[in-house]
Amino acid sequence: MMKSIMIAALALGLCAVSAAAQTAAPPSDAPAATESAPAPGTAKAVRAQCRAEVESQGLTGPARKAAVNDCFVKARPDLAGAMKCRQDGRAQGLADQALKDFVRQCRTTAQ
Repeated sequence: MMKSIMIAALALGLCAVSAAAQTAAPPSDAPAATESAPAPGTAKAVRAQCRAEVESQGLTGPARKAAVNDCFVKARPDLAGAMKCRQDGRAQGLADQALKDFVRQCRTTAQ
């Protein structure tokens, strides 16, 4: 009887230590991983960088939008081409798989 109580207490103690280790905060000197930060070089990261640059210039409205797009085109011309093809396809009323096929065809003929 005493042996089973000690085993139960030991198991409970191990569970408590395990749970505490899982909920412990990372050390303050280690950088916290941000799940929302886009990977460098991705379209989201480049667009965010362009937005930050344009924001520092104090532009607003259509001028801001144009400046962000110009920055994006300069930084990632490959993605800007796909974006242009996608806009053209949507203007034609394409959606879903038809839009994907159009963008693929547009990009191959543009190269």
